[in-house]
Amino acid sequence: MSDADLQRWQRAERHRAAFDIPAAQREYEALLANPDWVLPASLRLGTIALQTGRLKDAVAHALAANAAREPDPVLLEALCRLLLEVGELEAAISCAQDPSVGACTDPDVLSGLGRMMSDQGMADYALPLLRRARLFGGDSPELQYLIGNCETYAGNPDLAERELEACLAAAPDFAPAHRVLAKLARATPDRNHVDRLRACALRMGDDHPDAPPLYYALFKELDDLGDVDGAWAALETGMRLRRLQVSYDALADQALFDELQQVKAAPGPQADGAPQPIFIVGMPRSGTTLLERILATHGQVADAGELRDFTVQLRWCCDQLGGPHPDAALAQAARVADLAPLGQRYLAHTQWHARGHAYYTDKLPTNFLNVGYIANALPQARFLHMVRAPMEVCFSNLKELFADAYPHSYQPLEMAAHYRRYRALMDHWQREFPGRILDVPYDALVTEPEATARAVLQHCGLAWNPDVLAPESRAGTVATASWAQVREPIHARFIGQWRRYEAQLQPLREALGEFGA
Repeated sequence: MSDADLQRWQRAERHRAAFDIPAAQREYEALLANPDWVLPASLRLGTIALQTGRLKDAVAHALAANAAREPDPVLLEALCRLLLEVGELEAAISCAQDPSVGACTDPDVLSGLGRMMSDQGMADYALPLLRRARLFGGDSPELQYLIGNCETYAGNPDLAERELEACLAAAPDFAPAHRVLAKLARATPDRNHVDRLRACALRMGDDHPDAPPLYYALFKELDDLGDVDGAWAALETGMRLRRLQVSYDALADQALFDELQQVKAAPGPQADGAPQPIFIVGMPRSGTTLLERILATHGQVADAGELRDFTVQLRWCCDQLGGPHPDAALAQAARVADLAPLGQRYLAHTQWHARGHAYYTDKLPTNFLNVGYIANALPQARFLHMVRAPMEVCFSNLKELFADAYPHSYQPLEMAAHYRRYRALMDHWQREFPGRILDVPYDALVTEPEATARAVLQHCGLAWNPDVLAPESRAGTVATASWAQVREPIHARFIGQWRRYEAQLQPLREALGEFGA
């Protein structure tokens, strides 16, 4: 490492601190000529590219940094973060799995990497990191919560409860832990947390940013106990408080759907390579997890869970920064962008999920927005559209507190308007791509599972396998579904739940119009 390059790095850092980005960028770029500086300089350049709205450049710099990576856990944590920001999940996981991380004793680095894996729904990767962080002195209520939440998704409810209770013993008002505990098991008169939740909500007050999870947890437990009035009061408060926290523009939502209605069938050449994806789309809470776990028991199908990759690669093609879901600006950019690489880039970033199987599922529900782009980019792709009764799916959305998505789901009238847009868009896709999309009614899946499963497999080009309905083959198959979801048997208990709150949901029903009948 030469003194001249060290001085150049220091100059670049000073320029960056002074917000002289062009000068900093020139210095960092000059450092790329020295192999010893490629990793840190590429990390900085990738961050600058993101800050200046250049997604393709950010991806290129992140991958260059990954190619030059060193067995340094601190740098690997920073690299993992950048790779996740640009949608390079497989490379990010490899950073978290690096042998130097396995030997790391820095609890901050370990918990940081574990948190990132947890945020991606990768409990199997997150848990060893989080446990090692605790082993080397990083124990805290937040770490206990992260471990407990991951144990939930890993199918270890007893361990999850122990961690979450330890979190609350140290930090009684840790609201996310209250919410996960409420979802962990069905509340009964002899075993519930209602009094503790009410006391916590009273202490925190409705102005506290963590108040909404408490009310959603309280709704869930009171609903389990059959206290309709108390449960609805808690849900109504939770929705009102959460709606104040999220940014939702109904006009922007409408603009997105208007743009998507302009997407027409224009299939490109079939993207080469196997395995191939099966897309499960629909509204959130429509039964996509149930359908995936049935498919995943077929010997030719791997369950990959909710993949964000298609929108990530669409954004790359359009060089358009943004969130994990499409928006109107992205749809407008896609009109003129070169989408020829889209299908192959998606496959290149997702086929590793197949784990040796011929097919793999992608069950991100909101890929219903991307159906047109997917169908054109991947002419061989199969679509399964989960269709649940309008009142049921809308109520199921309203009673769920989402982390960073679906801002329309905290007010009944906004929920209804979004649902109507969704139905109109799916009708558009069915017209544009006849025969490509199979509607799978939720009610039929739970009341006539064999007939429905046969139709699903036929649509996907898969032979019938009776094991797909064997209870012992279903449990624990879906890596990204919570244990509480996976352990439920297939039955009709979830049909018609909204009717318990029929009076309170009347405004939603009226706003749904013909769908509320």
